[in-house]
Amino acid sequence: MIAHWRPVGRALAVGAAYDGVFALAILLATRPAAALLRVPLPADPVFLYLNGVFLLILAGSYGAASRDPERYGAVAPVSAAGRVAGFALFLWAWSGGRAPTFLALGCADLAIGLVTFALWRRAMALSD
Repeated sequence: MIAHWRPVGRALAVGAAYDGVFALAILLATRPAAALLRVPLPADPVFLYLNGVFLLILAGSYGAASRDPERYGAVAPVSAAGRVAGFALFLWAWSGGRAPTFLALGCADLAIGLVTFALWRRAMALSD
């Protein structure tokens, strides 16, 4: 891997770990995770579990792309855009009166997304 792509790979790996931890928490420790984060559980958790599966898929995709981010160059900006969209949703939820946890999770998504995008832009510029 070319040196200026390594930070992009690291950012994708951080995103993969973050999503993977949440996926496993949703799927394997639903009640304790909800209690820790102080968020209510839905009456029917099927869609929550589907989100857990989706997060596992994302974690796997980001993890795979982190090994060769130049080859999978579209993953980083798509990941960043998704994280900014996630931030907007968490911010909306928090501003509507939901737990402060939503703001914290949104800010974490935003930070990972902005760092990933900035590192990707830098790697792209150095690749030209």
